[in-house]
Amino acid sequence: MSGLFKTRLQRHLREMAKYLRLVFNDFFVFALLFFLGGLGLGYSNVLKTLRPGLWWAPVVALIILAIVSQIGRLATLVEDADRVFLLPKERAMHAYLVAARRYSQGLAQCTQLIALFILSPFLRVALNWSVAAILSLAVAQVILKDTLLRLDLASAYQVTGQRRMNHWSIKWLLALIVIASGLWLTPYLAVGLVLISDIGVAVWLHRHWQRQQIRWREQIKLEDNRMLGIYRFFNLFTEVPMVAGTIKRRRYLDWLFKGIKLQQNQTYLYLFSRGMVRGTEFSGLVVRLTIIGMLLLYFVQGQWLPIILAALFIYLIGFQLLPFFQQYDDVVFTHVYPILPAWRLKSFVKLVTLILSVAAGLLWLVLVIANRQIETAGIALVVEVVEVWYLARVYTPQRLAKADKNKA
Repeated sequence: MSGLFKTRLQRHLREMAKYLRLVFNDFFVFALLFFLGGLGLGYSNVLKTLRPGLWWAPVVALIILAIVSQIGRLATLVEDADRVFLLPKERAMHAYLVAARRYSQGLAQCTQLIALFILSPFLRVALNWSVAAILSLAVAQVILKDTLLRLDLASAYQVTGQRRMNHWSIKWLLALIVIASGLWLTPYLAVGLVLISDIGVAVWLHRHWQRQQIRWREQIKLEDNRMLGIYRFFNLFTEVPMVAGTIKRRRYLDWLFKGIKLQQNQTYLYLFSRGMVRGTEFSGLVVRLTIIGMLLLYFVQGQWLPIILAALFIYLIGFQLLPFFQQYDDVVFTHVYPILPAWRLKSFVKLVTLILSVAAGLLWLVLVIANRQIETAGIALVVEVVEVWYLARVYTPQRLAKADKNKA
């Protein structure tokens, strides 16, 4: 059965690699470098203002590490047909699930170590910890994640009491106890506590799994939800067939459409505007990127870096809006509208101009509040106005024309 998991894992990794190539394109990597650079600079500036003995420092570390410990679930890669075709091989499925836990553990442990590495300067400055203490806490965090994954593995079986053991409250309580003991008492105590918990769960699982059946329906549902979360992330950058956007009425936003006249040449402007407001896919993407940009600009200081970041997020928003132009291509009625193609493009350009203008205004406002430099604010305003005009009036029509040419 471990061979079956390896086969599915190879297929899964090929699928992930296909989408990752679309996500991590040249521009996204460039934007990501600026984003991480801005976060790193802000983090460095915050560390310079800290001093040892702050009462809230352990609380912040506890919240961050507890959240990080819950990242990464058991990736079983089970499918809906397995409950029929693999049911006769149920006893052999334990080797499959163990292989799944090992794969999941590798991904999850990398997340834990990266989080501890990023948090270590904060622990050194705010808590005055030694390198040995930080390494001990890292060991405790790694063993804690191993224990949580063992609980996920135990939930695959119909064992009496396993629902209580694998309940989310138990996971959070265990994480809080272990991490709190390491932060307020000593990290060596945290290692001891979590080691005892890990051994206890391993022994309990070994005694019970051989006599129990697998919860096929629950495991299939959990895996479907896990993959749906991954597909939704990829859907932020490219079209994913497995993800369908939801529609919400949002009656409270009807006032936004009062300025659109009921004329033939504004049919698509009304359609695009309604679709943007009612749909959760593109509107949510615009809101998320704008909020992330505003938060980043608030913590980044300097003259040129905030301007570059603001321009970068405006471009990100405009670039992600391009697929919305084909949103209604599969609707047959849009092809029989007595409307010129130029009106459709003009309406889309007008909508992109409005969205980018609002996003640019919010980013500029945060930049002014955070930096309080007239020169920087003036340069940023000029850059944003020029960029919005170029993206909406020049870049968008060119990209759409190129896409239509390639499609033909």
